[in-house]
Amino acid sequence: MKELTQEAFTDRMGALARAGRIFPDVLNITERFRLYQEVFAEREREIFVTTQAYGNRPRTIMDKYERPFCECGSVMMFRMIPPNDEGVKCQLVCSNEKCDIVLNSDNDINWWMSNLKVKDASI
Repeated sequence: MKELTQEAFTDRMGALARAGRIFPDVLNITERFRLYQEVFAEREREIFVTTQAYGNRPRTIMDKYERPFCECGSVMMFRMIPPNDEGVKCQLVCSNEKCDIVLNSDNDINWWMSNLKVKDASI
């Protein structure tokens, strides 16, 4: 469920609770939720939630922003850097495991958040 926003997670948990009250005799939670979605749901929800969109990594605050692209075409990930003599505040690391590009940035993560476009919230 790591793919869900806090609002979507709260909505889903409420729907699961309603499904449990409406179909208490259905022991399988997936079947209970499927029945609820087919009969009572006021809006469509996926039955199964996967983290496929984010692979095997945990979500971060940066997932809501359009990320810069690497020269290989993959999106760049952000790595925080502790204070250092070089003045590097964060690094942009290519998300492609076969690409070894890492770029140093003099801008901190707050600068990146204020300068990157926020993704469409409906996705």
